[in-house]
Amino acid sequence: MDYTDESEIETFKVGSTVPTDGFYICVPCGSKKYLKTGERFSSCLTCMGKEKRFFRRGLELWERITGSK
Repeated sequence: MDYTDESEIETFKVGSTVPTDGFYICVPCGSKKYLKTGERFSSCLTCMGKEKRFFRRGLELWERITGSK
């Protein structure tokens, strides 16, 4: 999977608005989710669920996955 250059990676906090349709990845645990423009980033259910060791309040960030699969 190709990713953008690290200098171009933008992270999004929980509660902020999704800027572009696409797949986003949870920074702490790597869970993927498809979100549409205008939706809000929510807390990652994987981090909050059975994988609680990943959940750290304040580190709940999402990154857009770009490139080919």
